[in-house]
Amino acid sequence: MIAPNEELSDPLLSSDSAEHRFQEPPPPAYEDTTLPASSPEQAGSFPSRLLDRNADFHQSRGHWGVRRLSQAGTRLRRTSQVTRATRGVKGILRSLWGDWFHALAYRPTLQLMAIIFFSYAFVVFMFAYVYLGVSTLGAKITVNPDGSTRDSFCGMDINNHMEALYFSLSTMTTIGYGVSDYYFGDCWTPLLLVLFQSCCAITFQSIAIGLLFQRISRGQKRSKTIIFSDKAVVRKVKGVPHFMCRIGELRRQHLIEVTVRCYCLKHERYLRNPGQVETAHFLTRHLKLHYPDESLGSHLLMSLPQVIVHRMDATSPLVPKAGVWYDKNGRAHNGVSTDEMMAEYMSDREVEIIVLVEGTDELTGQALQARHSYRWNDLAWGYTFGPCVQPWASEEGQEPHWLEDRRCERRENPICSVDFGCFHDIVPAEDTEECPFVPF
Repeated sequence: MIAPNEELSDPLLSSDSAEHRFQEPPPPAYEDTTLPASSPEQAGSFPSRLLDRNADFHQSRGHWGVRRLSQAGTRLRRTSQVTRATRGVKGILRSLWGDWFHALAYRPTLQLMAIIFFSYAFVVFMFAYVYLGVSTLGAKITVNPDGSTRDSFCGMDINNHMEALYFSLSTMTTIGYGVSDYYFGDCWTPLLLVLFQSCCAITFQSIAIGLLFQRISRGQKRSKTIIFSDKAVVRKVKGVPHFMCRIGELRRQHLIEVTVRCYCLKHERYLRNPGQVETAHFLTRHLKLHYPDESLGSHLLMSLPQVIVHRMDATSPLVPKAGVWYDKNGRAHNGVSTDEMMAEYMSDREVEIIVLVEGTDELTGQALQARHSYRWNDLAWGYTFGPCVQPWASEEGQEPHWLEDRRCERRENPICSVDFGCFHDIVPAEDTEECPFVPF
């Protein structure tokens, strides 16, 4: 966290150096006493963050640091003779069978392709040995009156394992048969077997195509082009602090019906007895947004970068309640909401702000969600975002204008430009009565 009125010392927080904008942030001014000084948390990797920020440029991969334990025990209520291991295995098998499609769809892509390949091979081998058994066990040599011999049972013309495998693979892939009699002596048994395998092949291929399509076209990849500012800022406007973060869209093809939501994750502490504090961990609180207005649906226009604003008034979960609040050691603190007090309160509560941006891709129609995390030490107090959107001027110095030729959708002379090299820049800002990012 950057303390109020603290001078900038890191190139990440400076608008003068473009090549050093994405360096590691400086150590927080307010140290988290719950962790040792040599821990990775204080070194800058932040492993205790609930929502990761391990992607490029400190963005999030959308991975939650939550481990779910004893799920099998919630589904099975057996007698004491059933061991915990048995309950765990049965619980896993039951959950997979109950929702097997999504259990496979959420597997990594390479694992999913390996599962489909081996399942396909298993079906081919299984039917191959069924065909070989029918051809071998049912074959009887019958002598014709003219002295010639013939097979009296179906005549599938399968004599060994390799022929059985080729026959099963031909049926699975509808390539065609290389047998002497593909009517199989007008027998019903091969017909029913081939019909059953053909139905299995249609079902298997439909499932495989559906699973692979879901993995290839999932919205998680599309959401990676939505970026969030590396730092969130807190600036006082009309004497009230406002939390702000900036989001932008890298693609030219923008999302439609974009909405944004913010949540605060923190520990709540209550004084049970003098000197004894009770803590409820990782409680979720909704952050009411001042912009975009929640009463209008929290919709955003993603054609340009937008700044999300939360008003940190008395109703905000980021601000200590009026009166006295207690830290983890049971010490009482005055509830006056100064910058230093709010920073100390967030440090004690280990506040983490989750920002969710949801929308629909205009080409595929897929719904997607981008996630980002700001911990208490990701906040810059007394700063604002530097400009990254500027009017566009032509090389001749003329004012921007629309081209008269509208045959091409792409304009050679745009109206404005977005410099994503300045997207993460923040600059010092004094308390003000008006702020362009805070509508009134």
